Amino acid sequence: MKFFLDSANISEIKESVALGLIDGITTNPSLVAKEKKDFRKLIEEICQIVDGPISAEVVATDEEGMVEEGRSLQRSTRTLW
Repeated sequence: MKFFLDSANISEIKESVALGLIDGITTNPSLVAKEKKDFRKLIEEICQIVDGPISAEVVATDEEGMVEEGRSLQRSTRTLW
């Protein structure tokens, strides 16, 4: 069984990683908005902390926009994996 933390809070993520409690992160734009940080920069920071899968939802509502947004996130974080 794998455990994923649903958060965008860097303190929570660092604590969970340090305790060895999580295998990855799931997050979404509403969780990121609560942190009052730039979405892409926060996702990049999470990628630097977590050695595992990271799921970040897109905000586009059309297929083309979703695919482009996903690819853009992948490109900007690929070197961090």
